[in-house]
Amino acid sequence: MVELAFNEDRIVEKAQNRFFNWLSQNNISIDQRDDFDQYTAIRHRHGDRHLNQAFDPRQVKFGSDDFWLLAANHRREAIATYCLRRLLVDDFFDLIRSLALWFAKPLKDLDRRFLVQCQMPSFGGEVVHGGGLWVRDDHRGFLRLAVVMPHLARALALHHRGFDHDCAMIRNNPGDGAQLAERRAIFMGRKVYGFARVHRFVDGWFPPEGRNAIMHLCHSTRAESLVSLSAVEPAGKRLRLGGELGNRPLVNQHDEPVHTTAILSQRQQQPGI
Repeated sequence: MVELAFNEDRIVEKAQNRFFNWLSQNNISIDQRDDFDQYTAIRHRHGDRHLNQAFDPRQVKFGSDDFWLLAANHRREAIATYCLRRLLVDDFFDLIRSLALWFAKPLKDLDRRFLVQCQMPSFGGEVVHGGGLWVRDDHRGFLRLAVVMPHLARALALHHRGFDHDCAMIRNNPGDGAQLAERRAIFMGRKVYGFARVHRFVDGWFPPEGRNAIMHLCHSTRAESLVSLSAVEPAGKRLRLGGELGNRPLVNQHDEPVHTTAILSQRQQQPGI
């Protein structure tokens, strides 16, 4: 078990208070839940047929520390979701290569087209893995729920118990080339979701999607996660964070199959987290 030091506890407590105050000011409530069947039902009701299998109870088994966040407006309507799992592993890349992150039942034969290559060093221990971010169309943009949800989940996970590493994945939009996918993933992973580093780990066949994809892995150590919680400061209906592209809102942040959001123009859709 990873214990937090007193100063780390204080950082987590202050971050949670900031996020909850900001949500309250915007008439948004948050529930922490473990009924992933309800998570998938909400997503399906809003038109998402295929979900990230890492957070789909039909594909994986959840532990007692896994949870998801439901954001609701003043009418108690679902407006955003985010999921987080806690995994005890020797090497997180083993979960990727074996596809065990997405499928609880071992696959008989791994597709030889599936190649995992990443500049990021391997990591293990207590690892939290986030994804399943969805924000309803009419709450995208200036409310910045795409920023709040991952950061709040990170804070709640640390409040419960420390971890060694925090990670998530970003997949490219179909049709995006390698350079555009790289720019989007780095901006979203570091500046919006608050991870310390972002590296490509798949550029080709990706079995969970059943197609060619460009996948990026986002990663932070616990110390770096605490820094990210200290850096995000809600202010009114906007959210201050370093490195924003001017004041442009996030656009089309639809979590499609594998993980998080996009920027720049109405034509450009976001990568999934």
